[in-house]
Amino acid sequence: MLVEEAMTVHTRTVRPDQSLSDVRSIFEEEGFRHLPVMGNDALVGMITHTDLMRVTYGAHIADADFEVNDLILESTTVEESMSKDLKTIETGAHLKEAARMMRKYKIGCIPVVEDGALLGLVTTTDILSAYIEIAG
Repeated sequence: MLVEEAMTVHTRTVRPDQSLSDVRSIFEEEGFRHLPVMGNDALVGMITHTDLMRVTYGAHIADADFEVNDLILESTTVEESMSKDLKTIETGAHLKEAARMMRKYKIGCIPVVEDGALLGLVTTTDILSAYIEIAG
């Protein structure tokens, strides 16, 4: 199976100058765990749910001062917390190559690009869904 057959066509992105509070709202309201970061019409990073947890030291799941947590998220930009050293894959690659990359680099999603343009994401959930489909 090819990446293009399993990927999530991902149109939701964020900018490097947005706050992590904005990102948290998108994650909560739209159910995403990964968001591509676009700057000057180019993919410049990825921000994940795990990145938010790192910034707040997992405060949202522990007994914590939620006002302090909110202030941290409001005052921290996406650029300060995003992953910048991205691994990407093209639509025509085999899905097992995406799975190998995720395992090797210990990542949960890979941006799918073609001619430098972001077309979507392939996530661990996409790979598991494809496996279920294939396995019957």
